[in-house]
Amino acid sequence: MILPEARSDGLIDVEKVISYILERQNVDGGYTFCRGAESNAQDTYYALKILEMLDVEPRNRNDTINFLQSLQRDDGSFDSIKCAYYVTCSLAILEGDLPKPIGNLQELLNTSIKGIENPNIDVEVVSEVENVYLSVELCKMLGLDVDSEKVIDRVLTIKNDDGSFGSEKRSKMASTYYALEALRVLGYGLHRTSETLAWIRERELASGGFVTSPELSPIYLEDTYFGAKALAAFGEKLRYPAETARLVAKFQNPNGGFRRSIFIGISEFESTYQAISLLRMLQV
Repeated sequence: MILPEARSDGLIDVEKVISYILERQNVDGGYTFCRGAESNAQDTYYALKILEMLDVEPRNRNDTINFLQSLQRDDGSFDSIKCAYYVTCSLAILEGDLPKPIGNLQELLNTSIKGIENPNIDVEVVSEVENVYLSVELCKMLGLDVDSEKVIDRVLTIKNDDGSFGSEKRSKMASTYYALEALRVLGYGLHRTSETLAWIRERELASGGFVTSPELSPIYLEDTYFGAKALAAFGEKLRYPAETARLVAKFQNPNGGFRRSIFIGISEFESTYQAISLLRMLQV
């Protein structure tokens, strides 16, 4: 369940969140944040996780399983590591099985590792470390071996002097979170990155939320989400949970979904997932 304060004080409208998700299930059983668009693995995963966090049973479970399984090719491969990850995690929620082993998982992992130092990645990519984290997490879920030392070394190449992770073109809060999680999954002791914890704490605001740069206002929901998650990787809690909960509520749109900007924007499943996840983390 989400933060009791969010329900009792009317900070967010939970019933509208549920309606927003359920109304965007397509006839094939998959989901999309935008009516009329094709179903996709990522939105389907976020929809299922949001419903799970709110204790709501998903509808048309078998259709959703069939849709997800259809995204795996005959040879067991997937189009991308994100598709492989979100399909596998979604089927786990629904207690459905992958029909075949993932045929190109090692190839996807190698591509993700190379992407860490690729200077030509689109600036709109959330983080150059995201696919690495998804790859190693998926390998762990499936009980597959990973060259941990190799991946750890690559991740550490983008650690900055101030403790953050990521190149100057990337969202440092997101990259820092994904780097920490990848390192943690691979068995790298995060106590060795105490300067990273200090960097995160410096970006936590007394008014609620996190920012990538201390001089900025908390405009984007993902900065607060990744900041809180990064703290959790260290086993730390937010200093200002009530203020952060009130901040998160400001991102909800009238249709029940959440946007990424505090001022304006359309609802998206990813932002809605981040908001509900944050409120669950902030339980007191």
